[in-house]
Order: sequence, then structure tokens, then C-alpha cells
Amino acid sequence: MSSASRESSQTPSTLRHVMALLRVTAACGARGAGIDDYLDATELSRPTIYRLLKGLREEGFLRPSPLRHRYLLGYELLVLGAEAGNGGSLRDLSRPRLLTMAQRLGDSFYLFAHDGRYAVCLEVQNGAYPVGSFVASIGGRVLLGVGQASVALLASLESREREWILTANRDLLQDRYEISVEAVEEEISRFHREGYARGVEGSSLPEFTGLAIPILDHSGRCLGAFSCSMLKSRMTVDHRRDVLAMMAEQADSLMSEAHGLLQAE
Repeated sequence: MSSASRESSQTPSTLRHVMALLRVTAACGARGAGIDDYLDATELSRPTIYRLLKGLREEGFLRPSPLRHRYLLGYELLVLGAEAGNGGSLRDLSRPRLLTMAQRLGDSFYLFAHDGRYAVCLEVQNGAYPVGSFVASIGGRVLLGVGQASVALLASLESREREWILTANRDLLQDRYEISVEAVEEEISRFHREGYARGVEGSSLPEFTGLAIPILDHSGRCLGAFSCSMLKSRMTVDHRRDVLAMMAEQADSLMSEAHGLLQAE
């Protein structure tokens, strides 16, 4: 085998190893990850881990922790992540609109996008009555089928892709959240009748509720979803009307400002 062929065959496994180290680092949080964390979470040898860590540090994807011999995620990931979540300036256009809704209506407002079998949070703004969420922060992901944003995103997909995702997520939806695919499908049908999404109540966050609408470009493609989370006690008829009206207004305003430049990710 030529050297080029060997490099080609080795690249996928090396990439997987690098991603594994980054995920271990992220899971260790503010304390940072040490060599024992990497050894326990992977099957890599100590020399291989040290070699990959050195390369990740040189590229800016890892940085030293204040604790000796530990690593934190590097700032280069923040730069790349900000750009990855800003296709066509979607985040830049959404951020002031989410802030406006949070300030005027008092709830927590989010921007979500479709990411494989998941919905990923690209932006969040909290109002005077912030609440818990299935995602802890920007960059958090949740299985499609969990929460009102994922219902809005699923409802905007072609039926074949939607069926594949729900089949793939079925067991995890039930085991982690006590949410059945049948309940999600009922909410999708209701979305198509009423034009907005609600979440399916499962075992998580039972005191919270929410609403979501898709963000559609001028050709009808779904770019993401605006989502609002609130305490159930705040979900009056009038407040629901106000939230839905303002999210729809802001989505229309976003598309007008974009002048058709946004592209689905």
C-alpha cells in the first residue's frame, strides 16, 4: 500500500480519536480533563493520547487548565462554532429578535436548527421569567421529538426523513423522556392543522410548557425554529396569542431583512 493510501485509510480513525478526546474534554467541564479521564473514556494508548493532545493544543482546539496537567476546550472551537451556527447570518438576524421578545413578553426564547436526529440550540435570550429547558445553553442538543421546537422542525421535514428520524429516536425518546413516537406524531398532525407546535409532555420538566414556529425562507424551506418556554401558569389564552403573534411577526421580519440570502443548513 502506498503512503497516500495508508494516510487515507488511517484518516477516519484518527478523526474519530480526535473527536473522542474533544468530547471527553467537554464532559469534564470547568475542571478540565486529565490523562486518566482520556484513558478511562477511550481505548487509546497513553502515547497516542499525548500525541493527539499536543496537536490539538497547537491548533487551538485545546488549552491548558489552571489545574496542572489538565485541558479545557480551546477558543478556536468557539470561533468555529459561532460560524457553524450562523449560516446565512441566521444567528445574527435572530439574536435581537429573541431579545425583543424576551424583554416584551418575559419568557425564555430560543433559536433551534435541525442537526441530524437532533435539534441544536443556536441562541437563547431570557426574559423576566426565565425557566428551565431541555438544553442548558447555546450549543446544547436534544433529540428530535423532545420539546416544542423539535416538533416544529420535524413537521417541516419531508415525511420520509421524518419517519426515519422518529424510528431511530423511538427507544431513546421512551427511555429517557417517557415520550412515545405516537404522541409526537399527534403533535405534528396538530401543528399542520393549527400552524404552531407544542411540546409532548414526558417525565422531564413537567411544570414547564412552550410554543414554537418554524422559520421558513421564501421557498418554504425550514431554516430553524423560534421557541418559547414558560411556566404552565403563564400559558393563558391571551399570553399564548401574544407569544405566537410576536414569534410570527419576528420570523417574517427576519426573512424580510435577509432578502432571501439565508440558505438551509
